[in-house]
Amino acid sequence: MKIAIACMLAMLFAIALPHDASAETIPMLKDVQQLSANQLKVTYDQPVDGTKGTTPANYWIQSMSETMPTGIATLGMNDSVGPGNALTADRVTITSADTSSTSFILTFKQPIQTGKSYKLIICYVTAPNAPPYSGDNGSRVFVGK
Repeated sequence: MKIAIACMLAMLFAIALPHDASAETIPMLKDVQQLSANQLKVTYDQPVDGTKGTTPANYWIQSMSETMPTGIATLGMNDSVGPGNALTADRVTITSADTSSTSFILTFKQPIQTGKSYKLIICYVTAPNAPPYSGDNGSRVFVGK
């Protein structure tokens, strides 16, 4: 709930504050697929800036069942998104999965726990050459396989 409120506030600020990014230029999360025991494939609805798409600080993994995050999770189920609890380069490597910059592979340093529910949350990702964006790019719940 707190994450939804935080992302909604971020979106309100993004709308209320002057900026050049329009809703049409904001990439949104389209799909999340688990590829292996430690990999997720994230697909956006349009091409994204390669640097923003591969920056761990733009991604969060929320545990849907624990108050204290464990494993790949950076947020407990009651935590809010913030710069101090985003993914980091020591936890995940993110690479482009295609030449169109619409899909990215998140390779975690530890396995995704089987049967556990998580929510992937993405913020601040823009289209190529777009101005900065201070809102969210969507979220998706997935269960470890």
